[in-house]
Amino acid sequence: MNGINYLLDTNIIIGLLKGNGQAVNLTQGINLLACAYSVITRMELLGFVGITEYEERTIKALLDRMAI
Repeated sequence: MNGINYLLDTNIIIGLLKGNGQAVNLTQGINLLACAYSVITRMELLGFVGITEYEERTIKALLDRMAI
């Protein structure tokens, strides 16, 4: 058992980063250490055209708390 209980998709992670109420409510009480994301999600988040350095750092900081 690896301790991963949730696989978050791109839309949920974007919602968390933007502070979207629905995404925040869905993940409330969930420890990010028990979450994972896919390689595709990482590509979608970091491959967005026009992403700023700040946005890239913010995304990476969140993803670093989860398993891939």
